[in-house]
Amino acid sequence: MITKPLRPIPLHRYVHALYLGAQSRWHGAGERRHFHWRLMFECADINMLRLLEAFLKSAPQLVLQLSIMIHGNQVLPLQGLSASASLVSLAWMIASYQKTLRDSRDDKLPMSYKAVIVQMLWHFFTIGARTIAFALFASVFQLYFGIFIVTHWCIMTFWIIQGETDFCMSKWEEIIYNMVVGIIYIFCWFNVKTAKTG
Repeated sequence: MITKPLRPIPLHRYVHALYLGAQSRWHGAGERRHFHWRLMFECADINMLRLLEAFLKSAPQLVLQLSIMIHGNQVLPLQGLSASASLVSLAWMIASYQKTLRDSRDDKLPMSYKAVIVQMLWHFFTIGARTIAFALFASVFQLYFGIFIVTHWCIMTFWIIQGETDFCMSKWEEIIYNMVVGIIYIFCWFNVKTAKTG
């Protein structure tokens, strides 16, 4: 995985990615490859931050929206559109991240767009099923749902820490990264290790 510190300013990342893309076009063949790989790593970092943002914001809101719809026993058009957009964005973010990550590695074949669509559909149905189950659970057992989610998150975080990921530079940054990925693992699974998983 990428082993450089994450810069917190998203705008800086996008501008830097545009700069690297321009540099890879303007330079000769020797330097073009260098800038191309720097661009790929920068895009992988940007996609990881977007993935984390999507799951920290959109996924809990999606569960809340669905539980409100279940409680109200009706779906307003705007609510349905908003929930559908959240679900599509979550599925797309994981598929996009996996494609960018594979494209940024020399030892992996790039993922085709057909494979991205298949993976997006897979995550769409997986996340959809889990969020509906969570929303149904939350609409019936409000207090127990909070206990369940916190317990689930703790187990997932511990499991990821045991997997010894290597995304960040320091041990504490890695633990915080693992805690955030533990939130993603509540809703779906994706590989955070570069090694084979089975």
